[in-house]
Amino acid sequence: MVNKWYKVGKGLQAYNHKSRKYGKRFDRYIRGRYMVDGKINNNPFGWESDFAKAERSRLQAEGGGVAKRSFLEFAAGELERLRANAKAGTGPATLKEDKALADEKAKAEEDARLLKERDAITFGEYFEKVYYPIAKTSKKQRSHVQEISHFRLWLNPVIGKMWLKDIRPINLERVKKNLLEKSRSPRMIQYVFATGRQCWNFARRDGLVPREWPGKEVKLPKVENKRMRFLTDAEGDLLLEGLKERSQQLHDICLLSFDSGLRADEIFSLRWNRVDLVQNSVKVFDSKGKDRVVFLTGRTVDMLQGLPKDGLVFKSRTGEKITEISNSFDREVNDLGWNDGIKSRKDKLVFHSLRHSFASRLVARGIDLYVVSQLLGHSDLSMTQRYSHLRPDTLQAAVKTLEEPETEEEVQSKVVKLRANNEE
Repeated sequence: MVNKWYKVGKGLQAYNHKSRKYGKRFDRYIRGRYMVDGKINNNPFGWESDFAKAERSRLQAEGGGVAKRSFLEFAAGELERLRANAKAGTGPATLKEDKALADEKAKAEEDARLLKERDAITFGEYFEKVYYPIAKTSKKQRSHVQEISHFRLWLNPVIGKMWLKDIRPINLERVKKNLLEKSRSPRMIQYVFATGRQCWNFARRDGLVPREWPGKEVKLPKVENKRMRFLTDAEGDLLLEGLKERSQQLHDICLLSFDSGLRADEIFSLRWNRVDLVQNSVKVFDSKGKDRVVFLTGRTVDMLQGLPKDGLVFKSRTGEKITEISNSFDREVNDLGWNDGIKSRKDKLVFHSLRHSFASRLVARGIDLYVVSQLLGHSDLSMTQRYSHLRPDTLQAAVKTLEEPETEEEVQSKVVKLRANNEE
């Protein structure tokens, strides 16, 4: 006989047991369903009676003050977690994956415990048996796939068979040398060393090494990837006009960045409780969790006034947080021809160029670099120095002042009168 499923919540379905009761009603079996990339994922949460027994055990184990959960609350929470993981590409997206990763993590932790009991552990052993299994459960697929590549191609051939306690900066100099000999970019070298450092820090956490990452003493090549492409006022208006025809929301997001310098994720995370349309300002958290106040232009305020004021300022079609800029931005830039013939990545016009445009337009108007630094949320004024060449009072203008003759007052003010040794 086919089970008769009925809806019990958002994405949740249930069917009743034919005879067994739980309380005053028939016991029910609950599952969660959501769609990812056109495919429906079913996640069975089991029978309500079984959950009730497990919940009683949990409450007894955790003691007083622990909130009791209903089966529906538990299932809804688990479904939301799995759906969020599937959307972000991080962590398990199904209960089956959840169990497999939990088993793998438990095995990794047990391996770590056994390894810790030994006097010496190689870098390769720790990476493959402990660090990487844990990284697979907590990082996006692209990230942990890159890390295993860094390990196999560059780290393992040099330090894989070395005891962790014996690894020194000179060994990591060899890793750097191999990368340079293969003409790998400065950014790639930094990524490889970052993978090694993260693995080392895990081993240090587990008490296997007492020292800091020895690669810290290796001088790595600097990465010069500062984007300097920016738009003038007229170019910005032209871009915004084209974007408006493609997407009103994309236009509004780009206007906010162009006129306030906000980063993409700062805009995606912006909530109405941090917007003050009386003071024409917004409060934003930067990547380090610090607040800064950004003031808004009149046209930005007018734009925000017309939006629904609930939760996130900008939402995806499903009402959730936006995760990336629409491809319509690149299509509009391509139609304008602004990236034609440009091969260097840092010279291409991208969404982040709007933030640079905000800073460049301010500096070109004579605004002090310190003020611009505060508006951008730079932690170091040196990050803002890249815009110094746009100031009206350029270095060239400063040098030209040497070509102007000194006045008589300036000459006299620099004369130093000397006294004889016997003069009092």
